[in-house]
Amino acid sequence: MLLLQSFKAGKGDSFLLTWGDKGQHHLLIDAGSPGTYRFLKDHVSKFGSSDTVLVTHVDYDHIGGFLKWVNDQQQTIDPQVRFFLNTPQLVITPPESDQVAVEHGAKLGQRLQELGITPLPLFAEPGKGNKLDLYGLQLQILSPTPEILTELINKWTASAIYQQYQRDNQQQDNKVTGENESLLSAESILADPPKPHKWEDDLLNASSIAFILTYNGNCLLFLGDANPDVLCAELERLGWTKDKRLSVDLVKISHHGSRHNTTQNLLERIDCENYYISTDCSGPYHHPTRETLVLLGAYGRPTENHPLHIFSNYALPLKRLLTAEEQKTMTVEEATRLAYNQ
Repeated sequence: MLLLQSFKAGKGDSFLLTWGDKGQHHLLIDAGSPGTYRFLKDHVSKFGSSDTVLVTHVDYDHIGGFLKWVNDQQQTIDPQVRFFLNTPQLVITPPESDQVAVEHGAKLGQRLQELGITPLPLFAEPGKGNKLDLYGLQLQILSPTPEILTELINKWTASAIYQQYQRDNQQQDNKVTGENESLLSAESILADPPKPHKWEDDLLNASSIAFILTYNGNCLLFLGDANPDVLCAELERLGWTKDKRLSVDLVKISHHGSRHNTTQNLLERIDCENYYISTDCSGPYHHPTRETLVLLGAYGRPTENHPLHIFSNYALPLKRLLTAEEQKTMTVEEATRLAYNQ
């Protein structure tokens, strides 16, 4: 059995996969905000040599709980636990007093070294297989590319990137439809859909690790916060096109359902009816956006009238996202545990 658990991670991501005949293997994908650690603590305290941690990218809503864990003096971390990061030398967190501070992130490398842990890089290298085997669970890495990581490393400073991240998201994702306002029509959204960012203009998210996960006949697609154009290019290279779609059991939607990370081009390369959106829907970003759900409704089904299921780790405010008629065409539910058997 393959068990997927999603934790309350605020605006971030945190997933735990468990598999094996006795459920003896674990993969932690991101650790949400610092507050998420209270949900992770009992799980990661048992991690050993057959377990893996994957941090998709160095953004505060994905690494906060991770930093809390490695600095928890009551935890003994087995140095044989494997840690993968997109850029092990980079960590970024916001300076607010209620969050993990930038200076704490800067000490991550030192802390891991004290624990005897060397984090390993993970990216999609051109001309390579880009596969990772974790005790029978296979990861096919789709993103990021070395070009993206090189650009991130060249331009990275903790405060500068965080400040730019805040500015970009507040400008582009803070337009929220209230419950008493009319919803933008699906027709207008499909006629003029949001455009994805150029990866060069959104380095922090574009550097996110995205992958196809397969185990015992099941296939899940984890998109982190990755750029949809980068994902399409790698899927194309691997042979997945609009005429030969990648069949998966579940897609973890990129960047919490942001309007800039899900496109028609991406959805038309995937054959799926189940999608997961990780977000608490709070401001200033208020993800997911209506545009993303409309695109899922139009292009995220195997066939035009096929059922569509959207899962989330928090209840979604449907009145500001979907019309009453649209709500009849898809199932939206809060679910933090999904099991796959084969």
